[in-house]
Amino acid sequence: MSATAPPRLAAWLLRRTLPRGVRGDSVRGDLLEEWRARGGTRAASAWYWRHALSLSARYAGRREREMEPAPAGNGSTHMFLDNLSQDLRYAVRSYAKAPSFTVAILATLALGIGASTAIFSLVNGILFRPLPLPTPDRLVFATEVSARSKGNSISVSWPNYLDWRARAHSFEELADTREEPLTLTGSEEARRIRARRVTGNFFRVIRVAPAMGRGFSDDDDRPSAVPVAIISDEFWKTAFAGDPSILGRPVTLSGTAYTIVGVMAPHFEYLRPYDAFVSMGPFAGTRQLLSRGNHNGLNAVGRLKPGVTVDAADRELASIAAALEKEYPATNSAVTTHVELLGDRLVTNVRLTLLALFGAVGCLLLIACVNVASLLIARGASRQHELSVRAALGGGRLRLMTQLLVESTLISSAGGILGVAFATWLLRALVAAAPDGTPRIATVSIDGTALLFAFSAAAVCGVVFGAFPAFQAAGADGQQALIRGRAAGFSVRSHHLRRGLIAIETALALVLLVGAGLMIRTVQRMASVDTGFNGDHLVTARFTLAGPKWKHETRVPFYRDLLDRVRAVPGVTSAALTYSLPIDGSQWNSIFIVADKPVPERPQLPVAAFNPVTNGIFETMGIRLLRGRLFSNVDTATSTQVIVINETLAKHLWPGEDAVGKRLKQGWPEDKSPWKEVVGLVADVKLNGLTVETPSEVYMPATQESQNYMNLVVRAAIEPNAIVPSIQAAVHGLNKDLPLYQTRTMDEVLGASIAQQRMLMLILIVFAAVALTLASVGLYGVVAHGVTERTHEIGVRMALGAEPRHVLGLVVRQGLSMALLGTALGVGGAVALSRSVQSLLFGVTATDPATFGAVVAMLLSVAFVACYVPAWRATRVDPTTALRSE
Repeated sequence: MSATAPPRLAAWLLRRTLPRGVRGDSVRGDLLEEWRARGGTRAASAWYWRHALSLSARYAGRREREMEPAPAGNGSTHMFLDNLSQDLRYAVRSYAKAPSFTVAILATLALGIGASTAIFSLVNGILFRPLPLPTPDRLVFATEVSARSKGNSISVSWPNYLDWRARAHSFEELADTREEPLTLTGSEEARRIRARRVTGNFFRVIRVAPAMGRGFSDDDDRPSAVPVAIISDEFWKTAFAGDPSILGRPVTLSGTAYTIVGVMAPHFEYLRPYDAFVSMGPFAGTRQLLSRGNHNGLNAVGRLKPGVTVDAADRELASIAAALEKEYPATNSAVTTHVELLGDRLVTNVRLTLLALFGAVGCLLLIACVNVASLLIARGASRQHELSVRAALGGGRLRLMTQLLVESTLISSAGGILGVAFATWLLRALVAAAPDGTPRIATVSIDGTALLFAFSAAAVCGVVFGAFPAFQAAGADGQQALIRGRAAGFSVRSHHLRRGLIAIETALALVLLVGAGLMIRTVQRMASVDTGFNGDHLVTARFTLAGPKWKHETRVPFYRDLLDRVRAVPGVTSAALTYSLPIDGSQWNSIFIVADKPVPERPQLPVAAFNPVTNGIFETMGIRLLRGRLFSNVDTATSTQVIVINETLAKHLWPGEDAVGKRLKQGWPEDKSPWKEVVGLVADVKLNGLTVETPSEVYMPATQESQNYMNLVVRAAIEPNAIVPSIQAAVHGLNKDLPLYQTRTMDEVLGASIAQQRMLMLILIVFAAVALTLASVGLYGVVAHGVTERTHEIGVRMALGAEPRHVLGLVVRQGLSMALLGTALGVGGAVALSRSVQSLLFGVTATDPATFGAVVAMLLSVAFVACYVPAWRATRVDPTTALRSE
């Protein structure tokens, strides 16, 4: 049985406790309306009592306080908190009632914020986070640069470094250092460790001291000094089980006995993790180091004095280099210097790639935000009648705006939380997929800065992009909106705003599509480059013959024994040794002179990559012989010195002539090195990467010019990785203290050379696909919403004789107008931005017409489909039904 009025006691309680005026009357009115909607039953009365008691408890004592004069701001604070609480509860209920809308907006935000946070973490951790060293902004990297090698770094000559250190005034300290992998022997199995050779003042420069023992001193640089080493905490624990008596213990590294004098603190890292730092003494007295013309891979690291800038230090070293050029013209001609921050030097090779990724993910985040704004505007349009009722009942413009902003901020905060979860997963995937050698990649994580970025992005999305629908919806005039109906005024304004946002979204999507297209073209061009060799079924491995016993007389027979053992491994068809591996880069660049040409001035002396190899290297790698012969057993240490050159060198020195029979000599004109006769000409091989111009290259027989460091190249009849254990066993059977390292197939070497471009391409493709999807869905939504709003108009048109094709064309044209505007804006933006990544491209220009044309065609095709579907639905409108609905 239904009652005619709510419980009188409960109604009296509400009158006594609720605020007087419009506010209290509204609450009581809402309760009464709901009670009647529930049928006035006992259950409805129980519901009424429950809310009456809850409201009475909340407002108990407030009514009297509101009537008394209160301190300024106190009443408004209570009212604000009450309104905020009500808006939050209402927002949760409204989103719960629209699960599809809520899931769509949360997924969009999670994707945009998550992807941007993950990429931000990469960029921040690698590029912007300071090096974990004291005052890293004063640590600089200094090296020498040669005009002969087109401005490329040639490392620092040891005598030149000593002159720098004596003459420069910009530095508190200047140390010399180079990365030098060493072989640890003396245990059951030899192992390769990552080490760095440093001068005695190195740790003073970086201002880090060992946690145990002592650091190096200048005395450790003397040739007569006892070789000493400082090891990392991790190496101490893994190789020596954390032995507390490690100090003073000898350890054999690459055949030299070092004494361990210190252990670094846990987690210490200089540029990258090292197992050991070794003194300069064992290397300091060598003839190779003391020659001013030799550059042995050393580079200087210095600490600037207070107030000295990097540019000032660069200018000072350049002036010292100019003075040295005058003092030692035979060795220092065309040699200058370059100084930069140590942190900048570390990330030189990845900076542009990471910044391009950050720009791309910024576009994706903007697209996500625009999509969210469009969804919120559409939702505001559908709620116009509700907002008009609120305005008619006294809801002010600010009050309505606050409610909508609370709703957008709430959903954005939830999207930010989901975005952080997605970013954590995505960052793990990016770190795992990062190319080998990516600096500081192991330290990248979702830290406090990344969380601040994520929630700042969520806040901006909620407040800034939520303001669009808030301003639109809050502009409703309650009385006029109720009179004119739900579809008037506001819907038109919101539709125009959504159309503008879709144009922006389309433009951003096109920028990402162009970036992805250019990288696809780049990777395709790189994959189609003629490397000059056959990399199929090739496996490579490096080894180093360390120690005083390995002289030329012992190296050559060892090469022969090693290759005999490897060639006997089942599945091996051929094997050879080479000093420099294709794609991986030249290990020996030197000037030379030509017998039948005038000797040029020293700055113009030609430079080539010199590469000692064993017999069979050309056959094993599939390098084509163009003229003459290859090396054979007749080329011995006592026979005529011979060489094979590549096509680039022949064209450069003897254009239009036969290079076979010509002679050249490595080194300076006054050097006593022997003349070498060209006996063969081979096709060019990509030496310093796929994208770098092929240099002049000189191959020398290892029987005449051997090296301690070599690469083993094996061609297999089966899967290359399957024979690696057998190869390692064969080598260890010959010498147990000779570990093979960096064992890779040539396919892996090729893949590593384009790893950055491939990673950038894949990420851009994913971003572009997501952006295209969001833009097309947004366009579809706007057109579909417009069709719904114009149902009456379409019905009238068709009732007056309009053909379906006319309606179809009208809707499609209006939809495509947004896509065309966005495309025009996007093309302009893509042209402007793509030029900044020109150095990442290969074989394609930043404004490649084919890429732009394909992207525009694809984008407009997708846009056409997105417009056609709702347009087709519009042609199915029944005029009678459409007119009757009004």
